[in-house]
Amino acid sequence: MSRIFLTAVLLLGLSITAIGQEKSKIATTKGATELTKSKESGNYSFTLPKEVTAITVEQNAKSYVMYFRLDFNETTHEALIKMITNDEKSRHVICRFMISSGIEKISVDGKEMIIEDFFTTFLK
Repeated sequence: MSRIFLTAVLLLGLSITAIGQEKSKIATTKGATELTKSKESGNYSFTLPKEVTAITVEQNAKSYVMYFRLDFNETTHEALIKMITNDEKSRHVICRFMISSGIEKISVDGKEMIIEDFFTTFLK
């Protein structure tokens, strides 16, 4: 009986851990309206998960200095991206930056979408 109980507790713990890890791979935007304005201005704001460190952000952003400048607030985890050239190709690099930072989904107005769908809907 105790083996069944321990197994159930272990499975529950692993499930909770998996759910928590999934949430840690989601960046959040300020919403669809703001993204429409961002596409015009070339200035984007994302709140990255707490698990994404400033070191990770800085190292990954170095690969894309030809496309955008990034300011990262370590306290709020807000990443401000300012496009150098605001065109579709350059905006696509935002997706590459997110993926290299461990982000798998973007939340827009509470709706989570994979990065490819985010690009097609808001950056293309």
